Amino acid sequence: MFAAGLSLQPAFGIVFAWGVVVPLVRAQEHWPPLLLGAVFAATPAGYGIGTAAGGSLADRLSPRRLCWTSLGLLAAGFGLAFLAPSGLTFVVAYAFLALGVGGGVGMAGGVAAMARVLPSAQGSVGGIGSAVYASAAVFQAPLIGALAPHLGWLGALRTAGSGMAILAAGLLTLMPSLPAAGVGTPEGSYAGLLRSRAIWRGFLVALCASPFGAYAALNLGTVLGAASVALFGAGNALGRLAAGIAADRVGVTRVMLSVLLVELFAALALFSRIGPTVGLVAALAAGLALGGTAGSLARAGADAAPERPNAAFGLVFTGFTGGSLLGPLAGAMIELPDAWLIMATPAVVGLALLLAFSGDRTAGPGQGSER
Repeated sequence: MFAAGLSLQPAFGIVFAWGVVVPLVRAQEHWPPLLLGAVFAATPAGYGIGTAAGGSLADRLSPRRLCWTSLGLLAAGFGLAFLAPSGLTFVVAYAFLALGVGGGVGMAGGVAAMARVLPSAQGSVGGIGSAVYASAAVFQAPLIGALAPHLGWLGALRTAGSGMAILAAGLLTLMPSLPAAGVGTPEGSYAGLLRSRAIWRGFLVALCASPFGAYAALNLGTVLGAASVALFGAGNALGRLAAGIAADRVGVTRVMLSVLLVELFAALALFSRIGPTVGLVAALAAGLALGGTAGSLARAGADAAPERPNAAFGLVFTGFTGGSLLGPLAGAMIELPDAWLIMATPAVVGLALLLAFSGDRTAGPGQGSER
């Protein structure tokens, strides 16, 4: 059950390889920077919808049904974009529908499935699922970079994307069909979640922490090459795993304080342009920061609403996806290297929020948050 819950994540993780083909698309198709950013930004926009809807449905539907639904959305979006490629189909079908809405539903279904195995380790479960999702870029970015000279950027994406979708479908057949977990909450409890102070705290901190990392994911390949994209992917995956496990042990607040400090280091290093070596270290740090934010949110949701952790996770995660939508779009309007510092400004706001909330929430897991 645990392995089957992870089966979809590499297929959706191809979103992080977009930075590898951006220089090729810009040179060959002459897409403007705003359109290139919109392709990446449309994924978190759809992902927010997918995780919010999937998190709520995970309380009432079986994980297997949610996962197959997400794979159907992936196939529909890929099919339209790969058969009729254009700026419009890549924004709407490839990014928003397939990798966005489909990916969000798949993450919610996968976390719900794995939580059946480790019900008391919500942070670790979310971190592992999110890490597998992000780790795809570690091998997909070099693969697409190697295929592009021979197949073109579109052929490389078609080959990698279709292959991962077929593999995911095969692995998903291993997931047993279990009934929905069910929740013992009254009608209208979802509206109660929307009034939760703890959920709004998690949402706001995630919103502030994610714009810089999302901007870096799109632009590192342009300034530092494919190696920086692979390092960003490695940091993204490691950060998600480490943050999920750490959030179970020391609490989300301490994890996010560390994440935001790492993010500010990355921004300063990239702005300074000290050299390629420091740039690659900064790419790794940017990935760690973005991944650390995402990896801690399952624990944040479980702390905010222990009676409905799946729905709460989906709501808190929309803060992360909202910031990831803002980063590429706002960054496209700012010239480098100033953009590195400007896009990290929300992280300073996030630090202020954490310090302001520090006296109003517990640091450790299992103690609950004031709601």
